[in-house]
Amino acid sequence: MVERFLSSDDPIKEEVLEWTIKKDASDAKKLLEWLVDTSSYREKQAMIDLIQGLVDELKISIEMLTDLQ
Repeated sequence: MVERFLSSDDPIKEEVLEWTIKKDASDAKKLLEWLVDTSSYREKQAMIDLIQGLVDELKISIEMLTDLQ
């Protein structure tokens, strides 16, 4: 990560967004690992839906973080 000279306008929001991005990415990775071992179509679809929700939240968090910086 690049060190900035000026802090963002809302450092607490920035920290929360960074945490959210790390957590969502970690959760999505774990679900993708479990997806390989899942045998039922219903479970696979449920996991894919959860992963899609996490990816959507990641996109929003990244956009908000970009706006802060």
